[in-house]
Amino acid sequence: MSSGLDSRRALLSWARGRAVTPQRLWPVLRERGSLEALLASDEDELAAEFKSQDLARAVLRAAADDEGLRWAAGVERAGVRLLTAFEDEYPAALREISDPPFVLHALGRVERLRLPAVAIVGSRDATRYGRDVAWRLSRELSAAGVAVVSGFARGVDAAAHEAALEGPGGTIAVLGCGVDVDYPREHGRLKERLAAEHLLLSEYPLGSEPRPQNFPIRNRIIAGLSSGVVVVEASRRSGSLITARLANDFGRDVFAVPGSVFSPTSIGAHELLRDGAILCRGAEDVLAELFPAIGTPRLSASVSPAAAAEISAEARRILDALSREEGLSAEELARTLDLPAATVLASLFELEGAGIAVAVEGGRYGVMRR
Repeated sequence: MSSGLDSRRALLSWARGRAVTPQRLWPVLRERGSLEALLASDEDELAAEFKSQDLARAVLRAAADDEGLRWAAGVERAGVRLLTAFEDEYPAALREISDPPFVLHALGRVERLRLPAVAIVGSRDATRYGRDVAWRLSRELSAAGVAVVSGFARGVDAAAHEAALEGPGGTIAVLGCGVDVDYPREHGRLKERLAAEHLLLSEYPLGSEPRPQNFPIRNRIIAGLSSGVVVVEASRRSGSLITARLANDFGRDVFAVPGSVFSPTSIGAHELLRDGAILCRGAEDVLAELFPAIGTPRLSASVSPAAAAEISAEARRILDALSREEGLSAEELARTLDLPAATVLASLFELEGAGIAVAVEGGRYGVMRR
């Protein structure tokens, strides 16, 4: 029995049950240094740390809980991926927050998690101005290869998801219910589109109803996945302000869009600006702050063998293509290599992060000059 299987079994068991929560477990797990070290702990010692014998017992018994593996097999037969917190496909940025979910239920294109991401959030009761701003921001960010993350609610969220659909960055919806639950009901067609071409995520099991307490908890995933959070419209009590506060706690940049001083849906955004949020007048403000390489030309040349050895197979194919022919667009790379556009964008971002490529000039890419 491998330690990797033990880890997956434990995480699945904790996600299924109610006794062990991320908020209780992660501080102790990080103090231990690894999941393997936690699972090897003495029960009484762990009970003293948790101040609960029952919780310590639930933590330690999870590594032998085969029921979790059977449950996971059933979920994945239904077409939903389960990403546990220590798997490679689990988003690294989310794993860095104080209490990441043990398991993410993913329906759609998981490779979108490898793209640079920005959250756009705001009021469910958005004004026409708020919806228009969210639409324009999202469309331009997605066109630049940035995945737009939001919470699939009415108003600003819906506008952000819909506007990102046609761009290569696409969109990721983080739900406060199971990914199989139709909520809000009027978003049924949008949800089908996301499940087929984009990505739906939730930490809640299939069939979980959208309870009010789920949404503030869900907001930490939106903030954790993203390099920055843009608040378009928000009243003083808006849930999007929770997302902004969490983003700030996680070390992410918080942007706010100014609105009318007479509009109650702009109060929250204006208070964020007063308190130090970055002024957002358009996508260019977000791109310049978070991803300055996008739109900045860089020329090509040789790549060190050590850097090339660490990239994924898809990124290597794209690097080879760029080495043969400079100035290809993401669309041309996708067509030439017969790869999905999302995979191409994720690989280009991987190459940029590795210091090998990219850089965009008029939507075209090259290998970085050394």
